[in-house]
Amino acid sequence: MSDINVVGKALEILKARPLCNRCLGRFFAGLGRGWSNLERGAALKKVIVMGYHERIREGDEGALREFGEVAGSIGVHASGLYRLLFGGELEVRGCSLCGGKLDGFIEEAVVRGFKLLSLYGVSRFIVGVRVPRGLLELEESIALQHGLRYWESIRGEVRREVGKAIESRFGLKVDFEDPEVMLVVSYPDFSMEVVIASLFIRGRYWKVGRMISQAYWPTVGGARYYSIEQALYSILEVLGGESIVLHASGREDVDARMLGSGRPVIVEVKAPRVRRPDLGLLERVVRESSGGLVMVKLEGLARRKDVKAYKEEVAVRSKIYRALVAVDGGVSLEDLRLLELLNGVTVLQRTPRRVLRRRRDIVRSRKLYQVKCRPIAGPLIECLIKTSGGLYVKELINGDDGRTKPSFTEVLGRRAECLELDVLHVEEHPALSTPTQ
Repeated sequence: MSDINVVGKALEILKARPLCNRCLGRFFAGLGRGWSNLERGAALKKVIVMGYHERIREGDEGALREFGEVAGSIGVHASGLYRLLFGGELEVRGCSLCGGKLDGFIEEAVVRGFKLLSLYGVSRFIVGVRVPRGLLELEESIALQHGLRYWESIRGEVRREVGKAIESRFGLKVDFEDPEVMLVVSYPDFSMEVVIASLFIRGRYWKVGRMISQAYWPTVGGARYYSIEQALYSILEVLGGESIVLHASGREDVDARMLGSGRPVIVEVKAPRVRRPDLGLLERVVRESSGGLVMVKLEGLARRKDVKAYKEEVAVRSKIYRALVAVDGGVSLEDLRLLELLNGVTVLQRTPRRVLRRRRDIVRSRKLYQVKCRPIAGPLIECLIKTSGGLYVKELINGDDGRTKPSFTEVLGRRAECLELDVLHVEEHPALSTPTQ
């Protein structure tokens, strides 16, 4: 707009097409503060009319002719001067973008939108707007044609004005970070829908049985194993949700139990009708539906951004395991001392053969903090093992034919095999230690 002022640009647009106050003001939405586009458009039109009047009073016949041509595009703000100068009523041209219906659309959308939101009992929302592509492309072409840089689309204006009015008049809160629902408004046909945001619940889970997978594992004949996800399906009946997604801080093998501290987890419930759950009730239905094999402790609500923290730092969070190990030829006290020499070492693990079908074949570096073992009977020892997250404990024990170094098998010089594995402790991300309410 450097070559012509704002008022000149507004007049340039009106000479090309009629626009209502709101649609004209929208092309200058980024200029000024505390005004609506309705106010911007009205102010620009009034100044334009005043400019014509000044030129006409000073004898500019070209201005009189020009005003007569553009007055219909300016609309009611030009009607008084038109009547004075031409002695008749001005024929106002309809807005070429919204047909003069945008003000009424916004008001109707506010009332109908609130009624729809009230059916869901929510307090936090955002507004989404669907607009025909042709209209958006027309707006953009006008802005490009006239060199406008500070405009906004009709979609942006409807989104803001509807959200702001529902918030101020009905007490609901527009919340871009953690909305409970999105109110989707279609312009200009008034169709509406509510898209329910997922509910995130943070806590921990325990599985006290073996051969229980974390995720649902479908096969042609049904689930291969009972899973944590299946145990959580009972939550859907209570909350009226569509589906469950489990976001866990790592996972244990299907034949390993999760005991001790439990595993930190965020349960995502998609499209729940109940958004203020009774956490104690949810814990009970999970325990009962799984026959006590799976238990959860739900600590509070979380946000979608918390899921990222669970996923990103799995490898640096420590874990403590209990392993029942069989060693060929039995073990001596000297063997136990040799295993404790592994305390503090860095373990290099090439992707275990048993998971190659679903993991890249790379070498990972993981820390082995502590190993402490005691004899049980014959070839059996029980070991407590503290490691950084992501270390494959079974391969730490058996060596995976040299793919893991060092290993129990390598240190002892005899085959060692993990017979049972339990997870006793999973360190939680510190940023998630306090529940979000």
